[in-house]
Amino acid sequence: MSRTKKPSNQEPATELMKAVATKAVNLNNLEKVFSPKDVEEILAKREAGGTLESAERKALREKYRKIKRQVKEMERGNKGKIIVMPAITNPDFYKVFDFSALYYVYRLANRMGRSARLMHDSDKNSKMLHSASIVKIDKFLEQMKRLEDLTPEMTEDGIYIFTLKKELTDEELVQLRTIEETRRTSLHNILKPKRMDPAVFQEILMVIRMVGPRVKKLERHEYYAIGEEMLVNLKNLLRVYYDYAEGELNMAQAKSQIMRLVDDLFAGLTVLSELRIWDFGAAITIGESINGVKKLIEKDFKIRKN
Repeated sequence: MSRTKKPSNQEPATELMKAVATKAVNLNNLEKVFSPKDVEEILAKREAGGTLESAERKALREKYRKIKRQVKEMERGNKGKIIVMPAITNPDFYKVFDFSALYYVYRLANRMGRSARLMHDSDKNSKMLHSASIVKIDKFLEQMKRLEDLTPEMTEDGIYIFTLKKELTDEELVQLRTIEETRRTSLHNILKPKRMDPAVFQEILMVIRMVGPRVKKLERHEYYAIGEEMLVNLKNLLRVYYDYAEGELNMAQAKSQIMRLVDDLFAGLTVLSELRIWDFGAAITIGESINGVKKLIEKDFKIRKN
């Protein structure tokens, strides 16, 4: 595919844009956005080990949020466009959300020979239901042209918009949306022991969904000191309850191990909140959910004992 030249009417690159670009890996991506003079300056700074300042990172996050708000609005009622936005903080990644993410993961990725996963959007700002990541945007553009015969429009913020030849019907959209839920239900049916209380299983999964994304965002030293152990404790909580539900552990053994794991989770949560790593509001919500798991398991113990 031929390289896209920088439009002559495009505004000059800001210092922030050039600072971000020093982190880019793909030279083609730079040449699409910046003038030859800017590219030369960016490459020189990258060779010198240029890094982003705190103010630049903050401005970068604001830029990302602004673009994502635009994409969220575009995705409302969308049934016929694939909207691909730059990740901004990582110039070599692009993101798709909601309908675009569903279409990419379930109708495009396999045909493109790409590995793609549909993820829940954990971003608090302009939160959306589904998300997926795209790498090697040049190759993606080529594949869209070859497989779908589509050439995108590109906004001034770097959003690619592909208009499908035919908008999906409501029935097709429902089918697309139910693929993920069907897969999740099938997986749960495989993983959940027949004698496990469904409410307990779902409550533990809820805690995992709450804790997991937050743990992934911890600084490296925080993750290895506290976060990693919390994830291991959640896994072990499920494992112990599995063993109890299947009769591998008696009630006394299961109760002792589960209560210790719950206490360990509370201890990690206390440290993260007291050090202001996690805000109190989030810690309270997670703590209440952990306590909910504990109460449901205790209730199940009483039912089984009777």
